Amino acid sequence: MKKIWDKTFKKIHTNKRMLVFLFTLLFMAVLFGSFFATKLSTNDLEEIKSSLDTFFSMTKQNKLNPLPAFFQSFGANIMFTIAIWILGISVIGAPLMIVLFFMKAFTLGFTIASMIKIYRLKGLLYSLIYIFPHQVINLLVFIFFIMFSMSLSITLFQALLKKKTVDFSKVMNRYVFILAITIGILIITSLLEIYLMPFLFRMVVA
Repeated sequence: MKKIWDKTFKKIHTNKRMLVFLFTLLFMAVLFGSFFATKLSTNDLEEIKSSLDTFFSMTKQNKLNPLPAFFQSFGANIMFTIAIWILGISVIGAPLMIVLFFMKAFTLGFTIASMIKIYRLKGLLYSLIYIFPHQVINLLVFIFFIMFSMSLSITLFQALLKKKTVDFSKVMNRYVFILAITIGILIITSLLEIYLMPFLFRMVVA
């Protein structure tokens, strides 16, 4: 276990440039998502407002069913994670990971900007509750997970080109370990989303 941890931290240290790229991609995707939200038509904004008002109303009346909500939240996160994990053991997975991560961050930026545009100052408060702490933790986890996955995909691609052998068993042991850690964190953040976020919304929604 200690060897796996040591190699994991070493991997993070040697992939600083990739981390910088992923954080930059996150910033750009959120920015693009926010910009897109500002260009929505009045009808589109009314539809989004109707959905948000329904959510806030159910939250205020404590009518949200936690179990289905948990499985919906965790299911979406785990599907994204598994998709990234599978792409990591593909020699052409890296570009697709970038696209998937951009889309996820774009959606987050769009949602935040929509809340602020619709509810103004209250929307800023709503968006903070929406992203803290679970969304922020998820994004950080996804960034590091994608870093490992992209690194593996690139390593496999280079090994294929140079016809080098890779100790696949050792690589997969570390990769499965990282997947298990990621899933564990996602379970915690999904619980925060289902129990903490509605509690905070009930405190601020008029």
